[in-house]
Amino acid sequence: MNTIWQSRWSALDAQLQSMLTQYAATPNPVNNCLHALTDSLQTFGADQFNFFWDGFDTGQLLPAMMIPEEHVLRATLDQVAFDINLIQRIFEQRQQTALTAKLTKADELAQAALDVAVQSGLLPQCGVLTYFNKSANIRIIPYAPIALVGVPYTATTADLDFLAIPHEVAHYVYHHAPGLAANLHNLIPLYPDWVNHWTEEIFADVFGVLIAGPIMGYSFQQLLLDNAQEKFVADDGEHPPDAIRPYGCNQALRQLGYTKAANKLDETWASSLAQRHYPAEFTPRGSSTPASLTDAQQIISQTADLFVDYLVNVRQVTQSSPWSSDTNNLATLEPDFSTWLAQTLQVDHYLLTAVGSEVGVATGGGTAVNLRAKGSTQTWRDWLKEDVRNNPTVLIPAQAWLPLFTAGHWPVKGPESNSNGGI
Repeated sequence: MNTIWQSRWSALDAQLQSMLTQYAATPNPVNNCLHALTDSLQTFGADQFNFFWDGFDTGQLLPAMMIPEEHVLRATLDQVAFDINLIQRIFEQRQQTALTAKLTKADELAQAALDVAVQSGLLPQCGVLTYFNKSANIRIIPYAPIALVGVPYTATTADLDFLAIPHEVAHYVYHHAPGLAANLHNLIPLYPDWVNHWTEEIFADVFGVLIAGPIMGYSFQQLLLDNAQEKFVADDGEHPPDAIRPYGCNQALRQLGYTKAANKLDETWASSLAQRHYPAEFTPRGSSTPASLTDAQQIISQTADLFVDYLVNVRQVTQSSPWSSDTNNLATLEPDFSTWLAQTLQVDHYLLTAVGSEVGVATGGGTAVNLRAKGSTQTWRDWLKEDVRNNPTVLIPAQAWLPLFTAGHWPVKGPESNSNGGI
């Protein structure tokens, strides 16, 4: 194989080493976290790159018909480079005094949302770091127990934009809670195929509502109304069309007991649809046959019901401190949220920490928990890679190594789109 790929990995490895030196030189809780995160990325990145380089070079990893070897190496290096960029961004923003208070608040909100899943047993204890970005997203990293949540820059002055956080945290929960995604899909096995493609986003909407209450449904309508008409009725293969998506949030609110707000939000969205000329159809992704938005709306509401029931009654997920209260006066939601936001949240912020050759999470001065070997994903992928290496004469088909390549989903996700190009 062309050794240019090894040269490219060497460049990334050198940059990671430089970052480790920089963060070690100025120890504080965040820099210590970034050091442990960078160390984990370097270890995982090297292991991932070498696994595929060696496997393709020896012929142990059999070719994939549609995915060239060069694509696997390029995508792997790109993912490492994206995370390098993100870690550097977090470090640089934490040096800006003007951003410190807002980032601290974002950290608290994200940790509080994440802890709802932790305290219910969906997840082991995880940490979180936030950063400002052009739009909301979350980095789903496989190599450390920490959520990296992107918050819009506009949240520095617009409190409502902090409400991207519960939705982003929900994506982390969806991908890291053992068995959760499979169980959610099993709840809707006979639904149209296009609904199954929306499962993650519907779950993130429902979980966000569970965390934040009516203010989440209110802010979500504001988020969708600035989209052009073409996108308003589009199915991108991941998100429900904007025209009907709020009804899932509203139904989740209703199921959670926020009846007054849910009914009023239904009314306001109906008025918004009137301004958009009452769209009636959408074309499912990959299809040329239009489908009814009314039918899809009913299915989304049913799905929201099922997901709320599963979270609350099956998994016993409870939110003892919702971020807003039930009301039919939607005009009060935003100022009331700003008042609530100004309070100091009673939440312990967990950050990544190194303990010898392991990493875990801990609060300041606390004992590290959820420990794992540096670079480990704590999934079957670790076992499979080790088993492949221990049996070099066993040929591995693409169907087996493709899940190792994707590393349990390593994209950037946001409430409106999936920008696979990084940050």
